[in-house]
Parts: sequence; structure tokens; C-alpha cells
Amino acid sequence: MALTSIQRALPVVAGILKNGVGQILLAQRAGVSEAGKWEFAGGKIQPGEAARAALARELNEELGIHIGAAQLLTCVRWRGAPRALNLHAYEILDWQGEPTAHEHRALQWVAPTQLIHYAMPAPDRPIRARLALPPHYLITPEPLSDASTFLDDLSLALANPLIGIVSLRAKSLSAAALANLAARFLARARAQRPDLILLMHGEIELARQLGFDGVHLSAAQVTSLRQRPLGESAWVFASCHSQVELRAAQALGADAATLSHPGQRPLGDQALSRASKGSFLPIYALGGMLPTDLATVRAAGAHGIAAIRGWWPAD
Repeated sequence: MALTSIQRALPVVAGILKNGVGQILLAQRAGVSEAGKWEFAGGKIQPGEAARAALARELNEELGIHIGAAQLLTCVRWRGAPRALNLHAYEILDWQGEPTAHEHRALQWVAPTQLIHYAMPAPDRPIRARLALPPHYLITPEPLSDASTFLDDLSLALANPLIGIVSLRAKSLSAAALANLAARFLARARAQRPDLILLMHGEIELARQLGFDGVHLSAAQVTSLRQRPLGESAWVFASCHSQVELRAAQALGADAATLSHPGQRPLGDQALSRASKGSFLPIYALGGMLPTDLATVRAAGAHGIAAIRGWWPAD
């Protein structure tokens, strides 16, 4: 349904500042609306004002800095509460001055991996996901061998330093066997690669009980759930095969999505580009992906690549 004049999306800008060690500047909201939450500094684009000019003005007013070059990271076309926004997020490549909280309660420099632990207004969370989520995502194949062999294969796969996210996908196991394997998977991966984001595929309660970093929902779960299954401090990924499912994932409050064809056909750059333009979620292209495909899928608008057999040791 088209937005009415009352519902028309408010154009706003946000600036992402990084210091010399890669930390990102967050600003804590004052006032009444969502006070205490953390956001990326910025504000409204005035009528007739260019987005880049609004960015410079807002960051000067809020932080007391003068910005130089800025690069658009994403535009979050938010259509939920409290109102519709077109949030243009820019990475600030250089600036002058020391950021100071003129209109916020406080400022905090935060490592990208720690952003998930800071409560944010919903429109800021897709920006957070793009800043925090690594681009290479391994989904394990079904554990057809015994658990020890599967975990040894996992260790071999995790020797690849590119991999930044791993989800355990084991739909064929009984509940007891899955719980046992998930606990061992978590211990092995944490010991070998404490930097990894570890997800449980489809098993929401098991992810919560064992302390996974989040869950990867099936497409059926995306369309059947009525609310986000885990809190904001956990990652929620969604399996999607169409723009309809991507919209459902957005509405559910997912942080990111994998996108693939329902069958075995490659997705294709044009389909990936259309989906990426139509969704504010970071999208991982899935289906026959290799590390060398990252530049191609990013050129089409995706955030990263997800793979199963491509990064798993050969049988």
C-alpha cells in the first residue's frame, strides 16, 4: 500500500565513525523517545537539503566535528513503528575535531563484535548488522558420520581464517543426539576460534539453552513465527528464497538472511541485485559459493557468501 502524505517516510541521515583501532562510535539517546538506547549520530534531512549536507550539519551539531569524505553504506527503508523512515547511513572516512556529546547522554567507542550488546532503535539495527557481521558464513552439512568424525571435519574447516560465522545444521538427528552434538560443537568451535559467531539452525530453544550466539531460522519458521524468537542481543538469521520471504524476515525483525533458489539452480547476479535493492537486510548469497565469489556478490549488493560443501572437508 502506498504511503499517504501523513505516512510519508521521513528522510534522515546517520554517520558511522571509526577510530584508529576499528572501534565504532555510538551515541546514547537523551530525551523521551527510546531514551538510553544507543544509535549512530545523525538526524533529519531538512526540506531542500542534500543528504550529504544534512550529514555534515547534524554531526557538527551533535558531535562538534567537521567531516570530510563520506561513503554511503546503506539506506534502511524502515516502515515500522514509531514511524516510516528512509535512513541513509554513511561511513565517515575523515573528520576534524574530537567527538563530544552535545545532544546525547554519552558517547562510546565500541568494537564491531560488541555492537550486538548495545540496545538500539530498530531502524539502526540493520546498520549494526552490516558493521558487525563477517562476510563468510559456513553452514555445516548434515552429520552423516559419527559425532567425533564430524567434529574433526569441523576443526579442519575452521582452519580457514576467512570463515567468520558457522551454523550447525543437523535436521536428521534425534533430539537427544542433536543436543549432545550441539554442546560438543559449541565447545570445539569456541576453543578453536573464539572469534566466531555460532548459530544453531532451526532449533530456537536449544540455541537459547546452550548459549549459541543466535539462531538461523528455516523459511517455514520465518513465515510462521509472529515475533522475533530471541532477544536483541542474539543474532537471528533467516533462510529466504524470494522477496516475499525477505519481507517476512524484515517484519519478523531478523538481522540477516541467506538467499538461494528453492532448487539447486544458481541464484544469478540479477536476481541477487533485485533482492538486495528491495531489502535492508544484509544478504548472504547461498548456493555453490566459493571465497572467490565474494567480490561478485558484493557488486550485486549482497553482504557476503554462505556455503555448505564448498568449505567443508571432502569425504
